Amino acid sequence: MVWGGVSQHHRTELVVIAGNLNAVRYREDILLPHVVPFLQAHPDMTLQHDNATSHTARSVRDFLQDRNVSVLPWPAKSPHLNPIEHVWDLLDRRVRARAIPPRNVRELAGALVEEWGNIYS
Repeated sequence: MVWGGVSQHHRTELVVIAGNLNAVRYREDILLPHVVPFLQAHPDMTLQHDNATSHTARSVRDFLQDRNVSVLPWPAKSPHLNPIEHVWDLLDRRVRARAIPPRNVRELAGALVEEWGNIYS
């Protein structure tokens, strides 16, 4: 599983997490170390995430509210409206276009992180 955040001029690090994402892992492995500091550095930004169960859990909503994180209300079942979907597509195309394709999960994770870093450079 990979997670990344983007805005018009900024991006977070790409986070690679083994296994499935639940509300606890989303809060502890993504929101706390990556999203909250990113939003603190850019206080004019609003968090947009989709309606995945891990994003909408009460513990996550409470966590974000306790940290005064502004969250954009998002309609259910509307991934085509989410700008990050275009970034995932671009990332996929860049990794697939590599001269030497990744041969295992470790190499895939490395290729994703490298190409993620190239998107805004």
